Parts: sequence; structure tokens; C-alpha cells
Amino acid sequence: MPVALPLFPLNTVLFPGMSLPLHVFEPRYRRLITEVVDQSGESADDPERNPRRFGVVWIELGQEAAGESGQGAGGADPGDPREETATALPRISATGCTALVRDLRTYEDGRYDLVVEGGTRFRIDDVSQVDTSSRQGHPSASVSLLPEPLGPDAEEHAERVRELFDTYCRRLAEIGMTPDHMRELPKDPIALSYTVAATVVLDQPEKQRMLEAEDAATRLAVLARFLRRENRIVAAPTLHNLPSGPFLNHGVSYN
Repeated sequence: MPVALPLFPLNTVLFPGMSLPLHVFEPRYRRLITEVVDQSGESADDPERNPRRFGVVWIELGQEAAGESGQGAGGADPGDPREETATALPRISATGCTALVRDLRTYEDGRYDLVVEGGTRFRIDDVSQVDTSSRQGHPSASVSLLPEPLGPDAEEHAERVRELFDTYCRRLAEIGMTPDHMRELPKDPIALSYTVAATVVLDQPEKQRMLEAEDAATRLAVLARFLRRENRIVAAPTLHNLPSGPFLNHGVSYN
């Protein structure tokens, strides 16, 4: 059954169960967050009916507003000239993930700091037309929420990924890059596939591929190939450094 969902395009792929800090200052997305948080919270414990949610979609071409993601959580100058002109909407992927608002801070000038948690994958069926000359218009879409099938031999794939990921973490530790925010890996293959996909050093197109996988077994099989590749890279004697972003805790500062 189609669901109406406001969309928030980002340069980051959001996975189910993943936490993501956001700093929101662009007018159209301030309006989106205002509309979302002003809705009733009667269904807050039901992720399928929670009104405090919107859809995060990865930007295939174009740019998000600077400072929207957690890396820009230090805040933008309220007088920043970037807010004076409307920006064209970027080209987005057809598959995204719902974002459930977990923590929120509102500033007097209308900006927001918030932390969202990935909920359910969705496929975009139809995107609303937005007047890009308006600073207030944000995109929305009719979406279909996607199921989470296990797929064939999911447990076997999961065991292989656990072994490869353990090797990956040990090799990173040897070069001083232990992912210090890692918790115990989930036993459930679906949750495991998203936890590893969100943690391993991959570029965003590869992460989007993980999000779009038809089932957990497929996602885990592809992750196993990625991990074998990354384990060879980390073990290479000529390795100087790796992207450190996924191993740094970029929490939103509430100071």
C-alpha cells in the first residue's frame, strides 16, 4: 500500500537501525522537520505508523545543502548567503530508508539539530513536483515500503561475514583504526547485514547497492566480497591510510 512521505536528500546512505546526526538550516528542510515533529506522536512506538518520520534518499547527482549532515553539526551562520537563494533539487536514488526522529534540538532562528534512526526501506513510486524557485518547497513522494526477506542460505552467509568482519576489525586495530563505536554484532542475518554495511569503509554507491539488495542473503554475499577485498587492502604493506569517517563518532554537539 503506497505511503506519502516527505523526502530529505543526503550525500549519505541511511540503513535500517543506523543512527545519523543532522544539522538542518536550509529553509525547505527546516519546514520539512517542523511539519514532521508537529504531528501527533500517538504512534511513536510503531515504526510503521510513526508520524515523526521522513524519507532519506541518497543523492546520485547534485549536492545537499552544506552543513545538513552530522559533519556540519557545528552550525551555519544564520546570515549565510546560501540561505538567500533557492537551490535546485538534486537527482536522487529510487530506494531510500525512513528516518525516525529520536532526539531533537530547536534553535531560536529555526535551525534544528536532530538524531534520526533508520527504519524501513522504501521504493519511490512517484515524486511530487516542487517549485525549485521557492525556498520553502521540499520534495515528497508516494512510496512503497519494502519487505525484508532472508533469502536462501542467509545463516551460512551471515557466518562467513562475521568471520571476515572479525578479521577486518583486527587488521584495522593493528594500524590504529579500531572502530571504537562497534557493539556486539547482531545474531539476526538481516540486522547483521545492515550493521556491517553501515560500518565497513565503502563509498556511497557501494552502500546504496547494499540498501537495494533484494534480501539479506544477497546483501551478505556482496558484503563478503567487499570484506575480502578490504581485508587485502588493509593487510597491504604499502598501505598508508584509509578513510577514517566511519570510525569517528560525529555526534551532534548540543553545547
